[in-house]
Amino acid sequence: MKKLIIALCLGLFINQSQAQDTTGVKTIQNLDAKSKTTYFSLESGKEVKETEAWDLAFKATTVKLNNSGTAKNKVAVATLKATTFDKVVKAPESGYQEDTQSTSGIPSGSGNGWYTYDMGTHQVLPIEDRVFVVKTSSGKFVKLKFESYYLNGDEAEETGYYSFKYATVK
Repeated sequence: MKKLIIALCLGLFINQSQAQDTTGVKTIQNLDAKSKTTYFSLESGKEVKETEAWDLAFKATTVKLNNSGTAKNKVAVATLKATTFDKVVKAPESGYQEDTQSTSGIPSGSGNGWYTYDMGTHQVLPIEDRVFVVKTSSGKFVKLKFESYYLNGDEAEETGYYSFKYATVK
């Protein structure tokens, strides 16, 4: 009887682990943008060189989109407000912004883009109900949610370290 219970529990655990692995959600932690510009490819899920195909560039609290010659397509972003990461299952058909000389697809400044600045605690905090859909340099769409701007996600630690999650959407 004990062996049967253990086998059932093990089977349940394995099924649950497989379900979590097939969600397609990638999590990035501690992407260093404190004192340098860090270029990131959503396709590879890795930091890349500026001369390679990148989607997003991070420096301090600024996030830039790739509209240079290293991108097959210009990167654009749609900002979705009053929603959650899990509720976004499809890319919007319109509302995408590119970086230009005068505007940013993901605007800078407290409350304008991905974060708010708390004057009382002097903390940079991701806007909870804001999700971004990025049209990548390869033409795919991903939903993206910023989770932290602090080393190890700890608001008592150093700033300039991005943690975010993203997943492909249709």
